[in-house]
Amino acid sequence: MRVQHSFKWVRVAGLGLCVVSAAYVTSIAAEETKTEKVRTVNYTQKGNPPTGPNPVVIEHDQGLATHTIYRPAKLTSKEPLLVWGEGGCAKNGLTFPEYISEIASHGYVVLADGPPVENTGGRGGAKGPGGPGGPGAAKGGPGAGAAKGKGPAGNGTMVNGAALTAAIDWMEKEVKDSKSRFYKKVDTTHVAAMGMSCGGLMSYGASADPRIATVGIWNSGLFEKDPKILNGIHSSVIVITGGDSDIAHDNGKSDFEAMPPRVPIFYGVYPSVGHGGTYNQDNGGPFGQVAVAWLNWQLKGDKSAKGKGYFVGDKCTLCSDSNWQVQTRSLR
Repeated sequence: MRVQHSFKWVRVAGLGLCVVSAAYVTSIAAEETKTEKVRTVNYTQKGNPPTGPNPVVIEHDQGLATHTIYRPAKLTSKEPLLVWGEGGCAKNGLTFPEYISEIASHGYVVLADGPPVENTGGRGGAKGPGGPGGPGAAKGGPGAGAAKGKGPAGNGTMVNGAALTAAIDWMEKEVKDSKSRFYKKVDTTHVAAMGMSCGGLMSYGASADPRIATVGIWNSGLFEKDPKILNGIHSSVIVITGGDSDIAHDNGKSDFEAMPPRVPIFYGVYPSVGHGGTYNQDNGGPFGQVAVAWLNWQLKGDKSAKGKGYFVGDKCTLCSDSNWQVQTRSLR
């Protein structure tokens, strides 16, 4: 049964990067928090409401002050967990609010790296990673300073995955705390580690953690093949990039080719976009749809067309979509 969303509709004109002259703005449903340490983030979501059955709450918890929490308003038993690294390794959990809210609306708890830093201008969250220059953008071009063709931006001290594994550690404590709203409500044993651009490298950094059940590399890829990382991957991997104009296109392709044959991997290219992907479109656009379907399969075991069938099989959704170029290996 679909849960009714509580949305406030307002018509606005000339939204940031929108092509249309006007758009609807939705206000994400909020939930009153009972503890002073937790603040509900009243972010105004652009475009259509998330497509999932769950109203979404965005929170900033002082117990995990370094992150932003996206979650279903009503937590059931053992919600799947996603830890997310931002483009440009930006410490702003509101970099891709439309994209992450879409995921959360389908029954996922998301711990996004960075506290919520609201931006008054443009569509999306942070300036730079979510702005016109594209995720990870720096002055002078995309990639936060990376040379064109060399790959996504990264900083060795930021991409080791520590921020993502620390978030899982925090949630592990919460699910054992009878006073926590997350008590026995989140699965911390099968976690997705994903990220965009520099955040994708963060996901690689966390990939060897035994709690990681799948790794998502979005508009990203290794600068050089790292045997320690590749040999340490024990889960499935999804690599998604834009077309040739995406600074990480070649890196993502190279990662697919270099991935050990034992690793189940899906590789998708969406040629019509560059490094900025579709994160700031309504509900994250096609990238949001792919993320939800992949998580449905990998974390919920969904073998229907809304999960496994999106990626493999004779009637694979993406296989027959002319907007995508896809390859797989060892996926069953």
